Amino acid sequence: MVSHYRGVMPSHPDIPRALLESPSYQLERLRRRTRDEVESQLARHDTTMREYWTLTCLVNADAASQSALCDMLAIDASDMVRLVDALEKHGWAKRERDPRDRRRQIVTSTKKGRAAQADLHKVVSEAEDVSLDESTSKQLKHLRKLAAAIISTEED
Repeated sequence: MVSHYRGVMPSHPDIPRALLESPSYQLERLRRRTRDEVESQLARHDTTMREYWTLTCLVNADAASQSALCDMLAIDASDMVRLVDALEKHGWAKRERDPRDRRRQIVTSTKKGRAAQADLHKVVSEAEDVSLDESTSKQLKHLRKLAAAIISTEED
């Protein structure tokens, strides 16, 4: 017999109810499901989710230091160097020395990067829709609102 949890069928019938009711388990399953679909679609464009996130921050902020990007995205500095390297290789970003502090690197998006981000935004949105295809728009609205509330309390 397949067990049901609040009208949603889990992917495996033997998942204990305690896990199905656990927010950490639920969030991990949701994260994995969306990440896998988004990464798969972004790979077709020779990029990754973390590169997309970094590019999106650059497009939105116009320019940022690598350390500011690390803080914003909670990414290790050595990983950020590799991410910015990849964005530069695509021609989507460029590094320049901060004229006020020569030790700092300022990263900016290029025209090509802004165009790529707009295209990739559509790819990511469609991949997220596919990964959450069984959800209603009302459920997704609630999910986004809850996630925003949780993230905003984390930043306080």
